[in-house]
Amino acid sequence: MIFSSSQEEKTIAPSGYKICKPNVTFEAQHFPEFSKSGPDSSGSHSRSWTYEKIEIREDAFNNPKFSELIDAGLENHAKKIRDELKMKLIEQMKERENLDPFAFSTTSVVKSIVDSTNSVAAIQGTLRMSGLFAPRDEDKSTTTSDTFACPRYVSLEESIADPSKLVQSMRIYTMFPQMPDPLPIPSTSAEELQEEIRSRESRMARSGRDPHQDKFGRKFTHKSTSNVSNTIHGVYFTLDATNLEGLDDVPALDVFGTKKIEREWVSLENLKVLDSDGQSISTEDTKPTFISGFIVRQLVKENVIDLFG
Repeated sequence: MIFSSSQEEKTIAPSGYKICKPNVTFEAQHFPEFSKSGPDSSGSHSRSWTYEKIEIREDAFNNPKFSELIDAGLENHAKKIRDELKMKLIEQMKERENLDPFAFSTTSVVKSIVDSTNSVAAIQGTLRMSGLFAPRDEDKSTTTSDTFACPRYVSLEESIADPSKLVQSMRIYTMFPQMPDPLPIPSTSAEELQEEIRSRESRMARSGRDPHQDKFGRKFTHKSTSNVSNTIHGVYFTLDATNLEGLDDVPALDVFGTKKIEREWVSLENLKVLDSDGQSISTEDTKPTFISGFIVRQLVKENVIDLFG
């Protein structure tokens, strides 16, 4: 993840994150979307700014200062998934002769991240966000116990949560986001950022910018927010919730599993995964649906998600 700041400001990472050490910085002026004449073409914003890379803290979920986040059961489950994932990536690296240079490089990058101890927190954050493993009981005082007694929406002992099965379903997809053009300055308000996304398509049409690929020919997979992310390597696990009872009761949560977010169900047709007949894989542009449509379509193509049995 990358966080922006002006040259006069000191970057303060959001709660649960930290500035990477050693520091990894990027100058805004080095991105092709940086406007040297400024967003308003007056030259008033021609001064560059710096992006700093941040990462999740190793103790993001087990810091005694935030005991309400501690979930020993979920922590141990994340560790098991990480161990399985490390073995899986080692196996893939051994098959170098069967991988093209880009695939090998991608696998190597992902492996280095998984090898980092803070990857356990990243995996746990993924489990938390799904809402599936959140405690049903509103009293979360038992979450600090080694024998997690509070019932979850889906038990960690369920077959669908088995670490080995999750890792066997693992897929790595590389994404190239369609970034804002011009890049918004660090002081841009949240309302202005939302307006940028809403109006980007029409502004690209007026400027003649190709909405589908960059000047190097790389195909955009989704629309980026204000975060700068030229390349994203995403690791995805697929959990089959087909016969899961009470799915409508499962909350959508933030990365810390504490803030409930309104869950929105979107059909595969609306995600541009399937055509309107509900059978054929769509070839429509998935960018308006952010990352989800692109990822789900890839999983369907590779039969990781079996829609038709």
